[in-house]
Amino acid sequence: MSAALREGPYLESWRWMSRQIRCGLAPDEPRLIEHYLAEGRYLAGCTPTSPWMIAVTTFRLLLDTATDTALPWQWRSLCLDHAWRPLRDLEAQALCTCRLKRWQSFAWQLATCELEPSISLTELVQGFPDE
Repeated sequence: MSAALREGPYLESWRWMSRQIRCGLAPDEPRLIEHYLAEGRYLAGCTPTSPWMIAVTTFRLLLDTATDTALPWQWRSLCLDHAWRPLRDLEAQALCTCRLKRWQSFAWQLATCELEPSISLTELVQGFPDE
């Protein structure tokens, strides 16, 4: 069996978890982030998937989720709390100037990230009150 065939189910599982995280589908399940990070480590270490791509994708997902004011505050905070982990992986892989510059940009984004308050459930309701 080729490595590409073994990669498929893990990559699909990792992508499904990323959608759950990004959409906040399980905001009361913090272990989802741990499972997502573990699946990414497996993909980076045991399949042909690029470790750099895994770390960049994971970092962007966690930071984008953290700054999404439509999601619950505790979920956003949890994502921000975990964003340093893929950033650490990126630093270890930043062996050329271009990657080092990207890592520095990501580190700056994380260092300067300020979470806005989440939108309340009543503000999420669309339309007009007289409809």
